[in-house]
Amino acid sequence: MILTDELCDKLCTAALEKSRELGVDVSFAVCDEHGLPRVYRRFGEALVLSITLVAGGYPLFYQGKIAGGIGVGGGTEEEDCAIAEYVVSVFEKLTK
Repeated sequence: MILTDELCDKLCTAALEKSRELGVDVSFAVCDEHGLPRVYRRFGEALVLSITLVAGGYPLFYQGKIAGGIGVGGGTEEEDCAIAEYVVSVFEKLTK
């Protein structure tokens, strides 16, 4: 499994860093390749959201296959997507 506890923790840290940079509290989730939850974090005073309903939902690819996905919610669509895109870039760097 590519989405180890350690990697999921690093992705959570990346989401937190970017959300603080943007000044927004978000909920953040990581799921595995089967869509099953690996981790869920609610940063600050973010609303508890269904990650299936957020704008910042992105797949994570590893060696051309889906390894899982992330979801970000709590900011504007633009903020959620910016955080998610940053987390995806961190994932790609860590899994090279």
